[in-house]
Amino acid sequence: MPKKKFRKYLYNSEHDGNSIDRLSGLPQDLLVRILCLLSLKEALRTCVLSRKWRDLCQFFSGSLNFDASKTLKSDPKKLLKERDGYVESINRFFSSHKAGTIDELRVCFDLTQQHKRYIDRWIEIALVKKCERLELDFEPCRLNHRRDSENYRLGHKFSSSSETRFLTGLCLKHVNVSGRILESFLSNCPLLETLHVSHSEELTHISVCGSSLRLKLKHLHVSFCKCIKSIEVCAPNLVTFEYRGEENMTVHIDLKYVPHLCDVSYAGQWDFPRVNDRSKSIPSCLATSQLVNLSISIPYTPRSVVNSPIQPKFSNLRCLTLEFLKFHLPILHTATFVNACELFTHMPLLHKFKVELEAVEAHILTEVEEFQSIIWAGYNQKLEFKRFGYKEPMMLREVEMVGFVSAAADTTLVYFLSLFAPNLESIMINRCLPRRYPVDERKIMEFEEARMFAYDLLSAYRPKGAKFLLL
Repeated sequence: MPKKKFRKYLYNSEHDGNSIDRLSGLPQDLLVRILCLLSLKEALRTCVLSRKWRDLCQFFSGSLNFDASKTLKSDPKKLLKERDGYVESINRFFSSHKAGTIDELRVCFDLTQQHKRYIDRWIEIALVKKCERLELDFEPCRLNHRRDSENYRLGHKFSSSSETRFLTGLCLKHVNVSGRILESFLSNCPLLETLHVSHSEELTHISVCGSSLRLKLKHLHVSFCKCIKSIEVCAPNLVTFEYRGEENMTVHIDLKYVPHLCDVSYAGQWDFPRVNDRSKSIPSCLATSQLVNLSISIPYTPRSVVNSPIQPKFSNLRCLTLEFLKFHLPILHTATFVNACELFTHMPLLHKFKVELEAVEAHILTEVEEFQSIIWAGYNQKLEFKRFGYKEPMMLREVEMVGFVSAAADTTLVYFLSLFAPNLESIMINRCLPRRYPVDERKIMEFEEARMFAYDLLSAYRPKGAKFLLL
């Protein structure tokens, strides 16, 4: 309908020029359905339109998004007052809320165990109203360094309640919850598809195993639970699994039965194998042939991964992301990154390869002789690959590197990828300074010169027809 006709329909100037509000004349049920299509903030703004609209907000059944984490002031002395105001606003809303159902409840603010009686009451109301998605995010303010033991503790009475049967998504951040309570949620929530748990001090073991094939869990995310020891998963419908942990933690992950698992993201430490130890060559969560997207975050140095004597075969993998954390580029020999190319022989359908580097310090390339040594090593390595029967990654089309610092190691990797992947279509390089690199005007000028030096040399050796972009 044209805009002019639509306005004429809503406001028909009759009766001595007084405008008739046709929208407010619609049936109340229809107005409530329109209101629920808005966000909570937008719906509350309609209260100023008229008394009728103010009453309609009491029947809002959409997403109750009480996210005020970005409004926290930087003054820790005002935090207690802000908490009291936040709690009071939610209590006031629920005291007048009349809708029988809600789609989602999000409570995102710096709250602690001291606010347990209010939080428990909000959860109870949401479950009674057949809430489908529940998110509790009590991340502390950046200036409020509280202990994990002060986090809100989720009680067992909710996990065993029959009201949880309508939940399809559960997200708990900075909430202390035990593995037994999570298992109780899984057994009492037949519709649960998404489970996200992070920064829980009490979580030590988690077992995601359905008593039957009725378990509908599709997405599982566990991160930064510093006391966790093991994760056991037997979920026939699981599609996405993500684990992120501390660099000095070793977690046993056992994916027993995950026939539909496609996306895996793993960030943390694990025991690397000895030469004759086949059982620990890689984390067990990676040894699934049906994977399509795989992301691995590796602390300190990638040497242990790319030099691992035994690698699984990822026959369906399309996208691979490797993230190298807090390592020193000078201590890495170029052969370390050269061996990364051996990974591609186990990934015949790999389409995109992304590398994220977090370098602490690095020696930036400035001499032509340094790059010539890389080129010479590359040709020798390619001859050696052919001698041992390694196949080139024919399907690899895109290469992206984040954290490029124009050092020997990362320049080597980009060059070798362009050398071994003949069908590359694009190479994208996102540059940045090493973390401990002195930031002054002279050093920045040297870095810019090194960037252009790397750009000229890499552009000259890129595959024919491939686009090269340096950001």
